[in-house]
Amino acid sequence: MATEQTEDTPQEETPVEIVLRYNKDDTDEHGFASVWNVASATCDGDTARTRDMAGRMLGFLCKKDYEHVVCSSTDAAYLDEWFERDKAILYNWKADSETTDAITQHAYVPAAAMISFLKREKFKPTANYSPRRADRVAWFQEKWGLG
Repeated sequence: MATEQTEDTPQEETPVEIVLRYNKDDTDEHGFASVWNVASATCDGDTARTRDMAGRMLGFLCKKDYEHVVCSSTDAAYLDEWFERDKAILYNWKADSETTDAITQHAYVPAAAMISFLKREKFKPTANYSPRRADRVAWFQEKWGLG
């Protein structure tokens, strides 16, 4: 017996292919852009999707101990002070948290190289990457460069 699809029959959603990309206008003269700007270009500027993607990217980079994240000494001091007031800056990188915006807007990466790294290391834009709290702190304090 064949089944005919009607308008009432639930349709399976085809997964949307997410293409990792960055906007060259968002990079500095050395090709660096914030993780936020890479996520924003990937998500066509949609703020909610950008926040979600930026948090996933940051979690993945942390889990993989990515070493090419830099921030200015002023930004590092700002993030350190925030961490002293509110640990969420390093502990909450979810789509519903403004701390995701703050940390990813201060985390600069070589945009093209980071995208290559994400692809090579098999980053899945829909997967959850939740590094342990101690690993997040160590990554921020020991691996991020000042530039």
